[in-house]
Amino acid sequence: MGFLITSILVIFALTCFFLIFLVMVQTGKGGSVGGMLSGGSSGSVFGASTADVMTKVTRGAGVTFIALALLLSFLFAKKDDVLIPEAGSKPSFEQTPGSLDNTDSESTKIPQGE
Repeated sequence: MGFLITSILVIFALTCFFLIFLVMVQTGKGGSVGGMLSGGSSGSVFGASTADVMTKVTRGAGVTFIALALLLSFLFAKKDDVLIPEAGSKPSFEQTPGSLDNTDSESTKIPQGE
């Protein structure tokens, strides 16, 4: 089970980086900055349908990202181990109802009529 979760986590991280790359590479809808810098030419590596190809690839990467995120959440929810243990989850000492009350300790008793 550990190998499965580790391999899914690696695929998830690669998908995250790929999705970030795809979003950074795409031009905006207006294309004003890209048009000014390139002289207004619309030539690209994939031809005129570059936006369509990039949109479809980004959509697929987004669906993969969401599916892997849901899968990992279900896998970690069913597992008892946690990545980071919570600080207050398990106290290091056991408290009893009278442990915080010091009224019957020897140091607080007042001597009566010695």
